[in-house]
Amino acid sequence: MSARRRRSACARGRVEVAGAALAAVLLSACVTATPAPAPLAPERGVGALDADEQHLWKKSRELQHDVEIAGLLFVDRELDAYLARVLDRVLPDDLRRAGLEPSVHVVSNVNIHGYSFANGVVYLHTALLARMADETQLATVLTRELAHVKLRNALRAQRDARIRADSLAWIGVGSTLVQGGAQIQLLAQAASISTAPGFHHSLEVLADREGLAMLAAAGYDVKGTPGFFEMTLDYVEEVHGQGAWGWVAFSPPPAMTARIAGYRSLVESQYADAPPPRPPLLEPQAFRRRLQPATLRQADLELAAGLPISSAHTARLATEADANDADAWLALARALAAQREKALPGKPLPSIHEVRDTLDRALRADPRHAAATRELALSYYRPTGTARTREDARTALRHFRRYLSLAPRADDAEYVRGYVRELTQEAK
Repeated sequence: MSARRRRSACARGRVEVAGAALAAVLLSACVTATPAPAPLAPERGVGALDADEQHLWKKSRELQHDVEIAGLLFVDRELDAYLARVLDRVLPDDLRRAGLEPSVHVVSNVNIHGYSFANGVVYLHTALLARMADETQLATVLTRELAHVKLRNALRAQRDARIRADSLAWIGVGSTLVQGGAQIQLLAQAASISTAPGFHHSLEVLADREGLAMLAAAGYDVKGTPGFFEMTLDYVEEVHGQGAWGWVAFSPPPAMTARIAGYRSLVESQYADAPPPRPPLLEPQAFRRRLQPATLRQADLELAAGLPISSAHTARLATEADANDADAWLALARALAAQREKALPGKPLPSIHEVRDTLDRALRADPRHAAATRELALSYYRPTGTARTREDARTALRHFRRYLSLAPRADDAEYVRGYVRELTQEAK
């Protein structure tokens, strides 16, 4: 049975406690009695904001500045320039003439999410970018967030005063909360005045409809949009299986399943005869290569968060994007090794040979890759049975010596020299 069918079956039979609690948070923005503000438009643009909206924009700018100086943004010049080009392509003319100057930034964060602020600033987490298959999926997120900006939903939510600053719904549907001290609190504070906590279903449907219209107008194929949101659920289920509640059957949040159904209905009813899409700025393979730095960053974040299966999945995407990227193979090897150290119930355990073969791939891509050389040495140094064999000791010794020749001033060089002395005696 496929993952998506299993989810459907589980949803009918069992309710996962954490998923239910999070769904309650996502649905906590009830229908507002506040009159809907007029959409941003040329005749009522950013130069005609009400006093409370001006305050919201000011608060957004201040928090965005705090996020930036805290080092939470993932900065890659080529990726940032590409994201800006896609954003420019999908930006409707009426929002340009309204004076909106949106921007998009990447946040180093292990939780899968993307959200926008009232002033048009969009945050995309590395988790979301790392799992995107093509440019259309990126444009789907951007147009949906631009729809929220155009409809002024953040202002409407603030006026309704039903989204609490401590909601923490920014962590993403069903994701685990990774500890991060003040940085976590800062992101939560920033997200609390953005679209991150979610809105009432009726507002989300309006954003879905408006976002699809923007996506189609920009020349993208709207027919694959439901699959994008299904991908996010696949990721959330993957994360769920590695957490404390992994033994409980996963049940998708109702808000997300409703969104997917809504997208299918909109696509079938309004875009069945849509004209052929225009070519994207980057074809899928080039798109994945452009996202490579963020993908590798996400693999590292997942490994640090105790999500080795997700880290391996993400790293494999990086190796598929560029088979000659030694860092991608190293990330995969580290994730596989981490799975061996902490076995998960029902999950196959990678063999030590798979770990070593992956490190060999890294060294074929870059024979002078010091970190991969060190990891390969450690794979032989750590006993795979009751004791380390003499042959493994000799192999580990050879690779440790190679590492020291490649990185003689490495921070751990003296520590590795201790390994060399130990193995020299053992290998005699």
